[in-house]
Amino acid sequence: MVDKSKYALLLFALFLSVVAALEKKEDSITFKARVIVDNKLPSGQNFTIHCKSKDDDLDVHTILPNDIYTFHFYNNFWGTTLFFCRVTTSYGQGVYDLYKFKRDKKRCSVCVYRVTKDGVYAVSTEPGRYDFIFKWE
Repeated sequence: MVDKSKYALLLFALFLSVVAALEKKEDSITFKARVIVDNKLPSGQNFTIHCKSKDDDLDVHTILPNDIYTFHFYNNFWGTTLFFCRVTTSYGQGVYDLYKFKRDKKRCSVCVYRVTKDGVYAVSTEPGRYDFIFKWE
């Protein structure tokens, strides 16, 4: 016969573990993020972008001159949200993780990128600055 008090204590300990895990992960559960990709190519050129996560395929989009592409989402429970995107221009192409929870949770809730003839830049944590993140292949 199972001792009910030991069983109840075990269930209570499990409950406390789950509550503690939820408190640590609270921002990953409720944290909404947005990605914005800005077309800054010269001479009125388009580019295409195709973003995916493990669970979502956002399809291929053509971004017109001086236009933006944007999407938003909630981070997953485990704090492992990742969106990677292939950007294709007449200057080349590249694939980059445009959103990675562990990297971006404190860096940006709105992550802004610029597509240029040199490659892709990300808005810096310093106001008014953009950091170069990848050049075209």
